[in-house]
Amino acid sequence: MFSSCFGHRQRSDEEEPLLPQYDDETSLQRQLHQKLHTLQMLRALSKGYMPSNEQAIVNLRTLLSSSVLNPDNSHLSDSGRALVHFTRQWINQLIKLLQNKNSHDQIQDFLWSLTKARVSLDVEDIVERAGRAKAKADTAACEYFTL
Repeated sequence: MFSSCFGHRQRSDEEEPLLPQYDDETSLQRQLHQKLHTLQMLRALSKGYMPSNEQAIVNLRTLLSSSVLNPDNSHLSDSGRALVHFTRQWINQLIKLLQNKNSHDQIQDFLWSLTKARVSLDVEDIVERAGRAKAKADTAACEYFTL
């Protein structure tokens, strides 16, 4: 009561701002959000959307930090450790490639353009040109062997 005289009052639940409050999440909620995010990324990829360079690098680094690519896993055989080692090396090289050669998302732009490109072949023209080339080659071969 006294605090309401000075303009300090507690907000009711209905007056709370609609801001995310991640501190109160349980581990199950956090895992669910991660799985939903992964599902959204996979769905976007299947619809033809490409991640930005930054998004690709973040996802590759997340993959590197996952337990699947842990080189110290005692359950792996020697060949399994070698596979993990070379996979990690390949992912690190891919990250460097993306950082050094794809700073403006050129690869994504190229792949997007490639998916939108329409290619048509004039098969009859190709067959006709091949026939003429074969005829010239046969004539040249005959002249060569008659000398």
